[in-house]
Amino acid sequence: MLNKAHNRFAWILAIALLLPAGAQLASAQETPIKIAVVDLEFVFASSQAGKALQGKLEKLSNEAKAEIEKMAAEAQAIRKQVGDQGNSLSEERIQQLARQFDDKTQEIRRYQDDKQKEGEKMQNEGIRQIETQVQPILEALRTERSLDLILNNVPGVVVNVGPRIDITQEVIKRLTASQSGS
Repeated sequence: MLNKAHNRFAWILAIALLLPAGAQLASAQETPIKIAVVDLEFVFASSQAGKALQGKLEKLSNEAKAEIEKMAAEAQAIRKQVGDQGNSLSEERIQQLARQFDDKTQEIRRYQDDKQKEGEKMQNEGIRQIETQVQPILEALRTERSLDLILNNVPGVVVNVGPRIDITQEVIKRLTASQSGS
Protein backbone atom coordinates (compact mmCIF):
# COMPACT_ATOMS: atom_id res chain seq x y z
CA MET A 1 0.00 0.00 0.00
CA LEU A 2 2.81 2.39 0.95
CA ASN A 3 4.64 1.49 -2.23
CA LYS A 4 1.51 2.24 -4.31
CA ALA A 5 1.12 5.65 -2.63
CA HIS A 6 4.82 6.36 -3.19
CA ASN A 7 4.48 5.55 -6.91
CA ARG A 8 1.37 7.74 -7.22
CA PHE A 9 3.22 10.62 -5.51
CA ALA A 10 6.20 10.16 -7.85
CA TRP A 11 3.90 10.35 -10.90
CA ILE A 12 2.11 13.45 -9.64
CA LEU A 13 5.49 15.09 -8.90
CA ALA A 14 6.81 14.20 -12.36
CA ILE A 15 3.72 15.61 -14.07
CA ALA A 16 3.89 18.77 -11.96
CA LEU A 17 7.52 19.25 -12.92
CA LEU A 18 6.95 18.57 -16.61
CA LEU A 19 3.97 20.88 -17.07
CA PRO A 20 6.01 24.12 -16.76
CA ALA A 21 8.74 22.63 -18.96
CA GLY A 22 6.14 21.74 -21.58
CA ALA A 23 4.77 25.27 -21.51
CA GLN A 24 8.27 26.69 -21.91
CA LEU A 25 8.96 24.28 -24.77
CA ALA A 26 5.80 25.37 -26.56
CA SER A 27 6.81 29.00 -26.05
CA ALA A 28 10.32 28.32 -27.32
CA GLN A 29 8.91 26.61 -30.42
CA GLU A 30 7.04 29.77 -31.35
CA THR A 31 10.29 31.77 -31.56
CA PRO A 32 13.01 30.07 -33.61
CA ILE A 33 16.35 29.68 -31.90
CA LYS A 34 19.11 31.61 -33.66
CA ILE A 35 22.51 29.94 -33.65
CA ALA A 36 25.88 30.97 -35.05
CA VAL A 37 29.13 29.07 -35.30
CA VAL A 38 32.68 30.40 -35.05
CA ASP A 39 35.98 28.58 -35.54
CA LEU A 40 37.92 30.09 -32.63
CA GLU A 41 41.10 28.18 -33.44
CA PHE A 42 41.13 29.72 -36.91
CA VAL A 43 40.29 33.15 -35.46
CA PHE A 44 43.21 32.90 -33.02
CA ALA A 45 45.63 31.71 -35.72
CA SER A 46 44.51 34.46 -38.11
CA SER A 47 44.77 37.32 -35.63
CA GLN A 48 47.80 39.57 -35.33
CA ALA A 49 48.22 38.51 -31.70
CA GLY A 50 47.90 34.85 -32.70
CA LYS A 51 50.54 35.20 -35.39
CA ALA A 52 52.84 37.01 -32.94
CA LEU A 53 52.26 34.27 -30.38
CA GLN A 54 53.05 31.61 -32.97
CA GLY A 55 56.29 33.43 -33.80
CA LYS A 56 57.29 33.56 -30.12
CA LEU A 57 56.51 29.87 -29.69
CA GLU A 58 58.56 28.96 -32.77
CA LYS A 59 61.48 31.08 -31.52
CA LEU A 60 61.33 29.38 -28.11
CA SER A 61 61.17 25.98 -29.79
CA ASN A 62 64.12 26.69 -32.08
CA GLU A 63 66.25 28.04 -29.22
CA ALA A 64 65.40 25.01 -27.09
CA LYS A 65 66.15 22.64 -29.95
CA ALA A 66 69.57 24.24 -30.49
CA GLU A 67 70.40 24.05 -26.77
CA ILE A 68 69.25 20.42 -26.58
CA GLU A 69 71.38 19.52 -29.59
CA LYS A 70 74.38 21.15 -27.90
CA MET A 71 73.73 19.25 -24.67
CA ALA A 72 73.19 15.99 -26.57
CA ALA A 73 76.52 16.49 -28.35
CA GLU A 74 78.20 16.88 -24.96
CA ALA A 75 76.57 13.65 -23.76
CA GLN A 76 77.65 11.85 -26.93
CA ALA A 77 81.22 13.09 -26.45
CA ILE A 78 81.24 11.49 -22.99
CA ARG A 79 79.83 8.25 -24.38
CA LYS A 80 82.39 8.30 -27.22
CA GLN A 81 85.22 8.81 -24.76
CA VAL A 82 84.15 5.71 -22.84
CA GLY A 83 83.79 3.74 -26.08
CA ASP A 84 87.10 4.85 -27.57
CA GLN A 85 89.20 4.73 -24.42
CA GLY A 86 87.27 2.17 -22.39
CA ASN A 87 90.10 -0.37 -22.31
CA SER A 88 92.70 2.15 -21.15
CA LEU A 89 90.54 3.88 -18.52
CA SER A 90 90.38 2.83 -14.91
CA GLU A 91 87.14 1.40 -13.55
CA GLU A 92 86.80 4.50 -11.38
CA ARG A 93 87.15 6.82 -14.41
CA ILE A 94 84.60 4.78 -16.39
CA GLN A 95 82.12 5.07 -13.52
CA GLN A 96 82.81 8.80 -13.26
CA LEU A 97 82.14 9.25 -16.99
CA ALA A 98 79.00 7.09 -16.73
CA ARG A 99 77.72 9.38 -13.94
CA GLN A 100 78.55 12.43 -16.06
CA PHE A 101 76.62 10.92 -18.95
CA ASP A 102 73.62 10.13 -16.72
CA ASP A 103 73.76 13.65 -15.25
CA LYS A 104 73.85 15.17 -18.73
CA THR A 105 70.88 13.09 -19.94
CA GLN A 106 68.90 14.09 -16.83
CA GLU A 107 69.86 17.72 -17.46
CA ILE A 108 68.55 17.38 -21.02
CA ARG A 109 65.24 15.92 -19.77
CA ARG A 110 64.83 18.67 -17.16
CA TYR A 111 65.63 21.32 -19.76
CA GLN A 112 63.08 19.82 -22.18
CA ASP A 113 60.43 19.71 -19.45
CA ASP A 114 61.17 23.29 -18.40
CA LYS A 115 60.98 24.58 -21.97
CA GLN A 116 57.80 22.63 -22.64
CA LYS A 117 56.18 24.13 -19.53
CA GLU A 118 57.43 27.58 -20.53
CA GLY A 119 55.92 27.14 -24.00
CA GLU A 120 52.60 25.92 -22.60
CA LYS A 121 52.46 28.85 -20.19
CA MET A 122 53.27 31.29 -23.00
CA GLN A 123 50.62 29.72 -25.22
CA ASN A 124 47.94 29.71 -22.49
CA GLU A 125 48.63 33.35 -21.59
CA GLY A 126 48.55 34.34 -25.26
CA ILE A 127 45.28 32.53 -25.86
CA ARG A 128 43.71 34.13 -22.77
CA GLN A 129 44.81 37.55 -24.05
CA ILE A 130 43.23 36.89 -27.45
CA GLU A 131 40.08 35.52 -25.79
CA THR A 132 39.67 38.80 -23.90
CA GLN A 133 39.80 40.61 -27.25
CA VAL A 134 37.39 38.20 -28.96
CA GLN A 135 34.76 38.02 -26.21
CA PRO A 136 33.37 41.59 -26.70
CA ILE A 137 33.23 40.95 -30.45
CA LEU A 138 31.21 37.77 -29.93
CA GLU A 139 28.92 39.57 -27.49
CA ALA A 140 28.38 42.41 -29.98
CA LEU A 141 27.55 39.95 -32.78
CA ARG A 142 25.20 38.04 -30.47
CA THR A 143 23.35 41.25 -29.66
CA GLU A 144 23.34 42.67 -33.22
CA ARG A 145 22.05 39.45 -34.76
CA SER A 146 19.79 38.47 -31.83
CA LEU A 147 21.62 35.17 -31.46
CA ASP A 148 20.63 32.75 -28.75
CA LEU A 149 23.74 30.59 -29.01
CA ILE A 150 27.25 30.83 -30.48
CA LEU A 151 29.08 27.52 -30.79
CA ASN A 152 32.78 26.92 -31.29
CA ASN A 153 33.19 24.91 -34.50
CA VAL A 154 35.15 21.97 -33.14
CA PRO A 155 34.85 18.29 -34.04
CA GLY A 156 32.43 16.51 -31.76
CA VAL A 157 30.46 19.69 -31.06
CA VAL A 158 29.51 20.83 -34.56
CA VAL A 159 29.10 18.16 -37.20
CA ASN A 160 28.23 20.32 -40.20
CA VAL A 161 27.67 24.04 -40.62
CA GLY A 162 26.33 26.15 -43.44
CA PRO A 163 28.01 29.41 -44.42
CA ARG A 164 24.94 31.44 -43.42
CA ILE A 165 25.52 30.87 -39.70
CA ASP A 166 29.35 30.78 -39.74
CA ILE A 167 30.54 34.10 -38.28
CA THR A 168 34.26 33.25 -38.29
CA GLN A 169 35.25 35.73 -41.03
CA GLU A 170 33.24 38.53 -39.41
CA VAL A 171 34.97 37.88 -36.07
CA ILE A 172 38.39 37.93 -37.77
CA LYS A 173 37.53 41.16 -39.58
CA ARG A 174 36.44 42.88 -36.36
CA LEU A 175 39.36 41.50 -34.36
CA THR A 176 41.84 42.71 -36.98
CA ALA A 177 40.23 46.15 -36.92
CA SER A 178 40.37 46.31 -33.12
CA GLN A 179 44.01 45.18 -33.05
CA SER A 180 44.98 47.70 -35.71
CA GLY A 181 43.28 50.48 -33.76
CA SER A 182 45.01 49.65 -30.47
